[in-house]
Amino acid sequence: MKFSRWAATTTALTSASRITGAQATAASGRAAGEDIVRPNTSSSWSRRVAAATMALGLAGAPLFAAAPATAATTSSLLYSADNGATWSSNPTIAPGATVLVRAWYNNADPVEHTGAQVSTTLPPGFTLAPNSTMVCLNPTTPAGSEATPTLTEADGRTSSLVCNTDTGQSGAIDEAAVWTSSTLTISPTAGLFGQPVGATSGVMEFGKKRYFNMNNCDRQLSANGPQLMTSITAPGLGPFVAGSNVSNSADTVPSCPAAPGWPVNLQGTQALDLLAQRYINMNNCVRQIAGTGNGPQLTTSITSPSLGPYTAGTNTKNSIDTAPSCPAAPGWPVNFSGTQPLDMLGNRYLNLNNCVRQIAGTGNGPQLTTTITAPGVGPYTAGTNAKNSIDTAPSCPAAPGWPVNISGTQAFDTLDTARGAGFVQFAMNAPTCLAAQTATVTGTGFTAPPSTSCLTITRTP
Repeated sequence: MKFSRWAATTTALTSASRITGAQATAASGRAAGEDIVRPNTSSSWSRRVAAATMALGLAGAPLFAAAPATAATTSSLLYSADNGATWSSNPTIAPGATVLVRAWYNNADPVEHTGAQVSTTLPPGFTLAPNSTMVCLNPTTPAGSEATPTLTEADGRTSSLVCNTDTGQSGAIDEAAVWTSSTLTISPTAGLFGQPVGATSGVMEFGKKRYFNMNNCDRQLSANGPQLMTSITAPGLGPFVAGSNVSNSADTVPSCPAAPGWPVNLQGTQALDLLAQRYINMNNCVRQIAGTGNGPQLTTSITSPSLGPYTAGTNTKNSIDTAPSCPAAPGWPVNFSGTQPLDMLGNRYLNLNNCVRQIAGTGNGPQLTTTITAPGVGPYTAGTNAKNSIDTAPSCPAAPGWPVNISGTQAFDTLDTARGAGFVQFAMNAPTCLAAQTATVTGTGFTAPPSTSCLTITRTP
């Protein structure tokens, strides 16, 4: 059977969930349905049945001390008996049916939790469907609406679901590592963000904005004269600003306000997708007009149609780039280049520095902008970083012969506490007979063949 990735798992019997952590605990109540027990005869009677219990446990401690007094992390356990078409916490399961189980979590805290686990045990008689375990992020599903998940972003087109088997993620879950007999213990991000597929504990990431929209605004003093590129807004840059931002929608045009005497020469924007991506591999490609010695320098860090051939291979993914991508641009060979991996897992802020240096003694001479630290850019570095605090000043180390002209830093806050939802899913097979009973008739000199009947349990309407 092909299992739907939209599915969940539960039984119409009993379900319980809990979340525990160093600073708070959230719990859902325990419930059992009023069921009808029907033997294979016409008689029937009612009784309360608690035939299966599943517990979802998530335990973790904040990575840094910013959590509220009452934790906002929640859990929900749901089942689907129709391959994910509908979800319920107490469905009716046919004998021998395959049930999808989905254990949701929602981290609405402003912090990453470490040492987190999702754990559950199959109900008696049920068996795991092999190779059905998966781990997914679904940040557009609000807490309390897990039975009707939202699978797209606000535009109604862009998928907001990413699972461990999707392109760029770690691949199939190692069930031998995360299942012990009928008990599952797994990290809520196993197979995501480049994490191991057999992780039994790990990170529960906080909710994040979907995109870092990076702008490049290149202004030029005169034809083939000095060029000045910026990618942020900061007081230290004066009017030479750019409208980079974090958002749940992708920008399609850049924002490059007018700067007196320096009209915009080139501009572009690139939407860097942060969903389940650990690294921003930021490239700097510094090109120089051919045959000019210390002539005009053109720095770009993104790929955008409006930049023409002057592109750079900045990207987001779960591996570290070791070399930049700086395609050839006619008449503007690459002078130098570099790449810096910025680890966004567990880090709230992208502190993006712009360091604009000018060749000494040239007035409005060549301007050289960098945004990263990398061996390939030599001394012309910038202190861009990812961490959980805001930089208030840029880091632009001295570079011989090229003193800093202007500089600035902008902290991009990726936190979105409404986007902390994810789930672990697997499929289990129900027993063909939940409760069997056998009667025998014997006597002196004879034994009648035994008679066996099966009880089928369904919920009271």
